[in-house]
Amino acid sequence: MKSKQSSGISLLSFVLLLLAIACNKADHTDSESEDITKGEEVINATPLTGTNPTCMYAPNYGDTILFTKPTTGGDFFVNPVNNSGVQGTYLSWPDGLMLNRTTGVINLSQSETGVRYKVAFVKKGTTDTCTSQLVVGGMTYLDHIYALDQNDTLAKPVFNADPFGPSICDASDDTDYPDNNSSGNNRCQFDNAAPGSKANDQKLRVRTTSGIINLKKSMADGMFGPNLRNGDFKMIPILYKLNDASNNATQTITVQVMYFDKVSSIPQNLQLEVASKNFSMFNYQIVNGKPRPPLLIIAGLSR
Repeated sequence: MKSKQSSGISLLSFVLLLLAIACNKADHTDSESEDITKGEEVINATPLTGTNPTCMYAPNYGDTILFTKPTTGGDFFVNPVNNSGVQGTYLSWPDGLMLNRTTGVINLSQSETGVRYKVAFVKKGTTDTCTSQLVVGGMTYLDHIYALDQNDTLAKPVFNADPFGPSICDASDDTDYPDNNSSGNNRCQFDNAAPGSKANDQKLRVRTTSGIINLKKSMADGMFGPNLRNGDFKMIPILYKLNDASNNATQTITVQVMYFDKVSSIPQNLQLEVASKNFSMFNYQIVNGKPRPPLLIIAGLSR
């Protein structure tokens, strides 16, 4: 039986319960992505058979999960397979999808991967908004508060915006770091940037085969230095490759890691942000606002 990742924090559980009772569909905002002017590689996919028949202009990209691909000298693009010759405006939310508002072309190389999006089309001369949903395949981490005194220490990757899906990578232990000459395997490679640019070089202990982050070890190894202060944070990029439909294309995710001495020191707005994003993720809903970067909050004590 599959189970949700537990925070072990009673306040967050209470907030999640309130959200479950009071949750309304979030209002959307238009994407501010710039028009795409590059033209290196564009694909057209086979149309879906399950397109909404009541809204013929709902953007259709041939599948509900889109993957970036390796290219030579350029980015990877995907075209909508419908609306050819129809004028209008494309929109998307939440932030992170590089969408051409005129043509609907998506630059997958520059989009945030591992995120669920809504894409909309408004035909010129109308106010009708036709929407569809898609996932840009890839990896992310759950926004979460990790209480070290509760042995809540490992941030595990989530693939293709499915928090209940299995890992596509092999398991690994606490020897799986670049310091030990580890570099992943033929299924997954994490933190494969050049020496000096790795997340592990900043003491964020990312396992190279499984993608699991050991936050307790990161703290013990001095990620925030010797003088810890509440609210200290780092923005750390992690390069990775997956042997899935992305065909080992190099991808990047930036994580925000933040420290507090105890859970009660964490500002309420941050606790609510974590709870809200988790509620959306676990219910396969669109995150309102900015789903990236994932926020990993380390608390020394759970009280």
